[in-house]
This record gives sequence, C-alpha cells and structure tokens, in this order.
Amino acid sequence: MTTNEEEITTPETPEKEKIDNSSSTKDESNMSDSDSSFHLLEGRWTFWYTHRPTTFRNSSVNYDSCLKKLEEFWCYYDHMKFPSELPLYSDIHLFKENLKPMWEEEGNRLGGKWILRLKKGLSTRLWESLVFAVIGEQFSVGKEICGIVCSIRPQEDLISIWTKTANNQIVTQRIKETMKKVLSLPQECPLEYKTHNDSLRDNCSYRNTDRMKKNFESPKFIWWLVVPTCAILLFLMVHWPYAIPFHSLGALGQFLYHLISNYRLILLFIFWSVFLAHIYEAFAARQICRQLNIDQESTYLWMIQTFILGYPSLRILKGYSRRGLW
Repeated sequence: MTTNEEEITTPETPEKEKIDNSSSTKDESNMSDSDSSFHLLEGRWTFWYTHRPTTFRNSSVNYDSCLKKLEEFWCYYDHMKFPSELPLYSDIHLFKENLKPMWEEEGNRLGGKWILRLKKGLSTRLWESLVFAVIGEQFSVGKEICGIVCSIRPQEDLISIWTKTANNQIVTQRIKETMKKVLSLPQECPLEYKTHNDSLRDNCSYRNTDRMKKNFESPKFIWWLVVPTCAILLFLMVHWPYAIPFHSLGALGQFLYHLISNYRLILLFIFWSVFLAHIYEAFAARQICRQLNIDQESTYLWMIQTFILGYPSLRILKGYSRRGLW
C-alpha cells in the first residue's frame, strides 16, 4: 500500500509545482506588461508649494514623495491650480528627487538661479512650457538643473531656474539660452542671475541680482540729426533770433523770419511745451527702467537720451515693457 501511495502521490507533486510555477510566471508576465504600460520620466521630480507670511519650512508642502512616471505627473498636474489662480506671495516649486527648494540645501548651496520677470497674467503659459521642458530633459545639461520656481508677487510674477554650480559659466549660459528658446523669448529679453550665497547674505531671492550688461539702446542715427537740430533752431527763434542768418537761408530764412515776426508767442508756447514734455518723458523712462530692473548707470543714460530725443528714445523702452518681459 505504501508503495502504491507513493506511486500515486509522487507524480502529483511535480504537477502541482508545475501549476504554481506557471501561475507565478503568468503573474510576473502580467506585472511586466502592466509596468510597460507606464512611461517613466528621465528623472524623478517633486512638487512643493510655499506661501508667506509663514516661514519657509513651515509652509512647504510636499505634494508627492516622488513623481517618476509620466502618468503620475499628469495626475498631479491636472489637479493643481494655475499660477494665475494662486494668492499673492505664493511659490510653486518643481525640484528633483531628494532636493528641497532651499538655498542652504546641500545640492543647492553652490548654485544660483536665472530669473525672468513677467507682467501679471503671463506666468501661467510660460510656467507650463518650462515645466514640460524640464521634465522632458530639453536642457541637456545632466544634473546641473536642480529645479524651477514660479513666484507670484503684487507687481509682477517671476520664473526662475535653479542651477547646481554657479561658477560653471559654460553650463549656466547654456541653460540661459535654452530657457529663452523653450519659452520663445526674444534675444534681448533680460534674464538675471543670482547666486544662493548672495540670497543668503541679503535674505532675499530677487533683489540685488546681476543685471544684464547690454541694457542700453540708441534709436536710429537720423533721430540724432533731426530732433536736436529742430530743438536748437526753435530755441534760437524764440530767445535769440538775431543769431539766425535769415538772408543766407534763402526761402527757408524768409519763412522763419515770417514765423518769428507774426507768431513769436505761439513759438514760445511750443518751445516750452516741448521742453516740459521731454522732461516728463525722461522721468517716464526712469520709471520704465526701474520696472525693467535696469542698473543705475544705464538708467541715467536712458534719461539723458530721452530728454534729448523725446519719444523716439522712450518708444524703445515701451517696446520692452509692452512685451511683458523684464
């Protein structure tokens, strides 16, 4: 009997193992197929949110420990508020795994950030473009990008890219140019760079930044011929008409003499109106320079040029401001 039982039971064990192994193999295959249905990101990222006036550490919220799949990213991103919907003094951070958005963090402390200043209402579109570019590894600088930040402030919004090594000029410049490319920014758009050591020293992220060097532009040379010449001629006609050689100017001289003889008060009014208008435009240029975050020396140059040329100079500054990029 024993022998028969052994003969009966002995074949069943391998069969059972065969079934178990087959089931296990099937489960592993299903798991593999399930994993293959996901799309892994090149890196792992974490969303953070901060809001003042509470302290930075107390206000940081980790939305997820790690986003490593594209489907996970979309799940969180689709339920997030747009920057335009956030209250003032809010910050959205997207940082690499195990990196906190803090200046003194070990992976950040030797780095800095590129800063783009925006008019209110432009941050949502540009922030989304930058998020997609970062998770899609469009910058191609390896681990040099620590994260990105969108900051909502009363007068402006700011977008910044945190870099790992501030003194690596080649990489930081490449990040700057790629940022302009992915956001479709004009080449003259000013981007500011500030190291985290400087931020720690002034306890501020966006003040006292390194501004652009090429932030002064002159209009076409024809304006330097026409506007000053007309201004000098008008001044002489009003205050010193005897200095004008009317006879030597032919028909033009006769016309000018006629104006002085019959409309001197009107010319006087025009002269002082233009003079005051140029003063107003010079101070308007200073205000725009402050909005554009232009350094003091260049601001003085803009004011002097605008006082001399008037609107042709001011129009250039207004063009930069109208684009909403500073």
